[in-house]
Amino acid sequence: MEDTGEDHSEESDNNDTADNNLENDAQTEDTKDNDDNETKAKKAKETTLDESEVDSDQSCPICMDLWTSSGDHRLCCLRCGHLFGYSCILRWLQNSCTSANRRCPQCNRKAAAKDIRMLYAKKLTSIDTAELDKIKEQLNSVTREKNRVEMELSKHTLRQKLFEQQITSMKNRISELESQQSEITVHSQQNTSKHMVKKFHLDRSIEICKDGGCRVLDYNPWFGFLVVSQKSTSTLFSGYGIKKIDSDKFQPRQFILLHSQAIRDITFNTAQQSLLLSVGFDKCAKLMDIQNNMIMHTYQTEFPLWSCCWSGDNSNIFFVGAQNGSITQFDIRQTSGAIETLDSPGDRSPVVSLATVPSNPGSGISRGGFIACRLNTCYAYEQKDSKYIAKQIFLEGPFVSVCYDDKNNHTLISSRPNARQPHARHIVCTIEKGNDESIICNVVHTFHAGNSQQLLSRPCYVNTENDTLVAAHQESTSSISLWSISTGKQVNSLPVSDPVVDISAVNVDSNLFLATLSSKKVRIYSHG
Repeated sequence: MEDTGEDHSEESDNNDTADNNLENDAQTEDTKDNDDNETKAKKAKETTLDESEVDSDQSCPICMDLWTSSGDHRLCCLRCGHLFGYSCILRWLQNSCTSANRRCPQCNRKAAAKDIRMLYAKKLTSIDTAELDKIKEQLNSVTREKNRVEMELSKHTLRQKLFEQQITSMKNRISELESQQSEITVHSQQNTSKHMVKKFHLDRSIEICKDGGCRVLDYNPWFGFLVVSQKSTSTLFSGYGIKKIDSDKFQPRQFILLHSQAIRDITFNTAQQSLLLSVGFDKCAKLMDIQNNMIMHTYQTEFPLWSCCWSGDNSNIFFVGAQNGSITQFDIRQTSGAIETLDSPGDRSPVVSLATVPSNPGSGISRGGFIACRLNTCYAYEQKDSKYIAKQIFLEGPFVSVCYDDKNNHTLISSRPNARQPHARHIVCTIEKGNDESIICNVVHTFHAGNSQQLLSRPCYVNTENDTLVAAHQESTSSISLWSISTGKQVNSLPVSDPVVDISAVNVDSNLFLATLSSKKVRIYSHG
């Protein structure tokens, strides 16, 4: 019996253990069921979230339901590319549209049932790259602009280096000139203390033409003639010509008819002393033997002529400046016509003045050539490879005249007042070497000549025994002013009763005279 009790006790313990195991298994199953339910809920939630975030392009634009990958409402498209559910677009084309007006409901482009194309895709996603493409285009634009700016910067950097070199050269030149000027000033003051300064005084007045029409004059030192342009006084021979005035007693001589319209410029050839070149509004350039009073040749051009000069590197070459801004080159050995026409670099204003520049190895026109002033621009021309190359002189116009002083290698450029410069200016400068497009103009003096300059009055250099003077007419004071190159100061003022259009220095047997021309008279001033 005792053994039986022990067996029952063991059986009871086994039953309790089994019950506990069953309870644990039930709890485990409940836990699994809970986990499965949470997983399903989570998946359902994710599915719901995905469907809420589906782009509107995932649904048919006709019924607004999602299309399918199979069945009646499967994904399809028309030729235009718009997407629909198959049953919707078929019904639209067959029932909602007339046979003559079947169109895509999105873009209204013509469509038919045969245009429907099935698409084999379970899910389509359209990525919007409009902003990205816009940013890429902006980046390309900014890159191009950056490259352009860098190129411009490199050009300006190169120009800056060139200008810095020019500035250094100009500063050195200024230092040299200031040193020379101080020496000249001391020397001039010493001479002034020893000798009284000579001035010009009116010697005589010569009437040329009562009706006016005089415009230019020039002096021939080899034959002793002062040549003045004037209007013909003969009723039989109308036109314009020159009158010769001998420099011995300043007596007017014969008149030679040259042009049918007004003469604008005359100049003598320094190598062939008797050869006079004249140009006029009759579009002609004429060569005359002043000694024999013979017209040697006439060159015809297309435009009225304003100015002329001989080339400083070849005495057979001469140039004429026209009203349209062009400069024409001639050779006296070729009588058939012009050699070449030099177009104005962007300036079509008349060529008001031309000046011969002889060869000078140290200057900006080392081989010689000429300087041309149009109303708005000023250029130096030097021969290179059988052609004359224009290089701009950066001074302010409007320009009136240009002349060259062989003694000091100075250029005198005269300008009218403008908006920035209220005075007429006579600028004495040296022409230095620059680059391929321009040359350096070192200003020695700037002489102000009143606030008005209506006429194209031409000044001149006057070389005295100890100095060089600049003589120019001042309209505002009705006078002729003379400035000293050595001191930069005005040394003489000559009153005049009528406007002066041209001035020339005359040397006769070591005696210096100044000849001034108005529209009717020549006045002779003696120096002493």
